[in-house]
Amino acid sequence: MVARRFNESDIDFEAIDADLAKLAPPKLTLKDVLDRLRERMLEQRAKGVTVAQMHEVLKARGIELGERSLKVFLDKGELPGRKAAAVAAKMGGGASEGDAF
Repeated sequence: MVARRFNESDIDFEAIDADLAKLAPPKLTLKDVLDRLRERMLEQRAKGVTVAQMHEVLKARGIELGERSLKVFLDKGELPGRKAAAVAAKMGGGASEGDAF
């Protein structure tokens, strides 16, 4: 493999740095966040941690959902009432837009 070499004068580092600073991280839906945390929450639940305790941790970190919704999510892997929102979004209703952070 041939190593690529650049002339330092050909690189506009300031412009690249400015462009990088403008990049925004991707937005996650509530379901995306919970999916990433689900395995750990299920492990904790198996150890005796209550849904109420996990709910408080999520709430303290700005992840707002009801305790009952969290319990349903842990039991089924789905948020309650999201099927209708998903169908509406596919049909152009955009009902799931409120999930993005």
